Amino acid sequence: MATGDEPLHFRVLGTFEVTRGARRCTPTAQKQRALLALLALHANEFVPTSRIVDQLWARGAPRSAVAALHGYVTAVRRVLTPGFSSGRASHPVLSTRPSGYVLRLEPHQLDLTRFRQLARHGQAAAAAGDCAGAREIFTSALALWRGSPLADLRETGLFDHDISRLEKEYLELLRDRFDVVLCRGDGHLAVCDLEELCGTYPLWERFHEQLMLALCQAERRADALAAYARAYRVLSSHAGIEPGPRLRALHQAVLNGDDPFVTGHRHDRARSASRMEPTASP
Repeated sequence: MATGDEPLHFRVLGTFEVTRGARRCTPTAQKQRALLALLALHANEFVPTSRIVDQLWARGAPRSAVAALHGYVTAVRRVLTPGFSSGRASHPVLSTRPSGYVLRLEPHQLDLTRFRQLARHGQAAAAAGDCAGAREIFTSALALWRGSPLADLRETGLFDHDISRLEKEYLELLRDRFDVVLCRGDGHLAVCDLEELCGTYPLWERFHEQLMLALCQAERRADALAAYARAYRVLSSHAGIEPGPRLRALHQAVLNGDDPFVTGHRHDRARSASRMEPTASP
């Protein structure tokens, strides 16, 4: 049985869930759940009341919005900590600040924090040339995802920007994982997954490039050229552009009978190292 001494755990990488041991502590009311999800996305950050109101009432907040928010906070605190009295000095997790709130969580209490920690560790391992270690870490990070982030709140439209940002982080880590799979020469194991990703995300040129590399490692150079032709058609028809210089250079290398992986791998190792710089863009 769960006790009040067990830590709360928050999960946003799928349906939004809050648990304490085996007991669910997720608010059932939609506005309360959305409030807690918003604070979880910004765990340990001060979130102003004005920002919360703007996000929870996207189509125009009523005059009573701030008063309603105070009521939601009280209700959420009671769900998180049964028996909690508002007469106490402060809630152990959901703290009030002047004109806002802070959800205080340790890293292990939020799946998103753990995901980002693992992503950084995996990128550091890749930059150091430890492809096997990086692959294992990336796999652990991706395993934290249970589906579309905040899946139960998607239809509200309140978290469209947050969901898009999280999905981009997921795809970038998938890209990094396939880089280290290719680094180990295991491209033949990734062909089917990359073909599916190229179909689902046709404008992500990096997936097309990785598919070509994987096919070359599988000794399927003709299929690699066919994959480039598909990428060319998709990019030109969907976005009105031609493939970028990396993809074109890879195509030329395959045509010339060169080893395309050596050049691409050198570039990726350098790119992985550059990601460790604070000012580097993703």
